[in-house]
Amino acid sequence: MVKGDLTFDAVIAAVDGILELPIDPRNAAPIWKKLDSMLEKLLDVTKGDNTRHKRLLEVLYSVRGAASELMRSLSNVKRGGPTRVDWLRFAGRDLIKLKDELLVLREFMTREADLLRLACVRAQLKGHGRINPERLFEELHEAGAISERTWVLLMAQPDSWRKALKDRELFRQLVRISNRLLDLQEMRSRGDGNGLET
Repeated sequence: MVKGDLTFDAVIAAVDGILELPIDPRNAAPIWKKLDSMLEKLLDVTKGDNTRHKRLLEVLYSVRGAASELMRSLSNVKRGGPTRVDWLRFAGRDLIKLKDELLVLREFMTREADLLRLACVRAQLKGHGRINPERLFEELHEAGAISERTWVLLMAQPDSWRKALKDRELFRQLVRISNRLLDLQEMRSRGDGNGLET
């Protein structure tokens, strides 16, 4: 998998981590740093879809602007001094603004969930030397690239496919097949598919 395990669910969880913060904004900085890195990766994996990439870029521009204001306020809080309380109040206001922008991002991600999941799985396949096969199958299943029937068959005897995947050639074939499954699912998601199920 790509470093940092870029998955749709992980990005949503990081967004929710900030949305669920209490009024005190001082815990936001480490969560934002992790989320910003994930959002950069998400932006990168959507480059193949110009429309969604452009929309994600617009949303991220607003999110990052709000985050920048919050980080500046928090930096001033750390300096201390007589204006510390004022800066803390500004940081609280900035956190509310960031949460508003993150809600817009979350709505976009929820609306485009199918294609964003596929983009994340495709990013994992590009780093196929680090793939965890079990996690890959889970991601393919969650993205809808393999049917429920295939999922049940894979899970019925997990040890057999784990052992088989130690063979390098078989593993390369899995990556190729996975890419084709993702292509098919992307066509389905865009309405170009023929309704065939894997």
